[in-house]
Amino acid sequence: MGEESDVIVELQREIEALRERIRDFEAREAECGLVHQELIRARREWEGIFQGIAHPTVILDSRHVIVAVNRAVVTATGKSEEEIIGRKCYEVFHNSGCTEPPQGCPMEKVLLSNNVETVEMEAEAFGGVFLVSCTPVFDDGGKVDKIIHIATDITARKRAEEALRESEERYRIVADYSSDWDFWLSPEGSLLYVSPACLDITGYTPAEFYADPRLNAAIVHPDDRELMARHNEEAMLSSGKIAMELRIVGKTGETRWISHVCQSVYDSEGRSQGRRASNRDITALKRVEEENRRLHAELELRVMERTAQLEAANRELESFSYSVSHDLRAPLRHIEGFTSILMEDCAEGLDEKAQGYLDRVVRATRRMDELVDALLRLSRYTRDYMTFEPVDLSDMAREIMGELTKSNPERKVSIAIQEGLRAMGDARLLRVVMENLLGNAWKFTGKVEEGEIEFGREECDGRGVFFIRDNGAGFDMAYSNKLFNAFQRLHGSDEFEGTGIGLATVQRIIHRHGGEVRADAAPNRGATFSFTLPPA
Repeated sequence: MGEESDVIVELQREIEALRERIRDFEAREAECGLVHQELIRARREWEGIFQGIAHPTVILDSRHVIVAVNRAVVTATGKSEEEIIGRKCYEVFHNSGCTEPPQGCPMEKVLLSNNVETVEMEAEAFGGVFLVSCTPVFDDGGKVDKIIHIATDITARKRAEEALRESEERYRIVADYSSDWDFWLSPEGSLLYVSPACLDITGYTPAEFYADPRLNAAIVHPDDRELMARHNEEAMLSSGKIAMELRIVGKTGETRWISHVCQSVYDSEGRSQGRRASNRDITALKRVEEENRRLHAELELRVMERTAQLEAANRELESFSYSVSHDLRAPLRHIEGFTSILMEDCAEGLDEKAQGYLDRVVRATRRMDELVDALLRLSRYTRDYMTFEPVDLSDMAREIMGELTKSNPERKVSIAIQEGLRAMGDARLLRVVMENLLGNAWKFTGKVEEGEIEFGREECDGRGVFFIRDNGAGFDMAYSNKLFNAFQRLHGSDEFEGTGIGLATVQRIIHRHGGEVRADAAPNRGATFSFTLPPA
């Protein structure tokens, strides 16, 4: 009985120990479960971070075999993870025919050096340019176990850099091949750039300007240095272009004129980048200007001399006009007077033939008096002072034609006057022109059953041309060179009256206004006189 009790007690102890072991196992199992859950959570968190990296990221083992890739790699390559993982990196990302890493492979550099630092290189991949970094991961023994590749897309940056290089190259070509001497000063005053043209203009090479920053100021002509100092002060305070002209003394001692333009320059953030300047050699231009001044002075002297000669000629012409008006007309009056006395007092003693002779003498003296008047008017129109003002030629033509119509109301004449025709000129002299031309049109349509006279304006070579057209007697254009000469007539005085001075007067007045006059006609088919005047 006592032995059985001992056995029972021992068995209970063993059972309790077993229960204790079971509780310990359960506790450990629970702890392992928590660790497993933590491991799962950590793995998910790492996966989330790894997959969320925007740059293509690859994990390789030491044999270049891909063990993991993120979504950015799948997107960039267009291949699934299954197609990528387990393959050599150079087979996937470089060339499927590769059997070994390409030259310059950054991973090879890491493996060979066993270095803890990240190795970077630029490589073309995924249709662009990427900056690839290789970061080693070591095992407990200190050997490279994994390599993390991260590829950053720098395609846009490379294109921008290439565009900048091309832009700088274009600028350099333009600046280097320019005939102007250009330079760029830093904010501190050092020379950042000087174009090769400095040699042609100053005699100094770019290297000499780079070596001596004071050379820019040293070559300024002594008489222009104060001017240059004021210019520099103004340029420092201004953001716009500042220009000036100055002289420099070249390496050979020759003085040259320079047209200088400079402007402050700033970067995209508004920081000062110094000052750009361009210098053009204008020595030849200055010589031409000096020659022009000399010629202008000579011309002014000649004008003064010619003006004095003209004034003397005008005085002589006035004296001649006075002589014509008084000394020449006095004998004409005597001839006409004595002839009239003979016709009145001795008419009974004179036969018809003698009276006819006396009558012809009277008519001749009167015609001579008319010619003297016409000559004096022509002289006056050439010398008279002119006042330029807007003149309504349409109104003027209507007034003149109204007067002519009243003088011969029995005539049948169709008159057409274009409205609103205006010009700039001397109203008194332009009326003389219109009276002569319209008077001629009225006169030379006198033998036409129904006359037609038109005044208007038309465009010719982009310029307004006034015209007076009629359907009268006209003339032969073969003799048109005589039209505007004084006392030249294309019709006999027995056909049409006149002094032969009217068209000469018209031409001189039009020329004084800076215009031109011309004629176009045919015998018995009318005539057109055209003239130009400054527009109102």
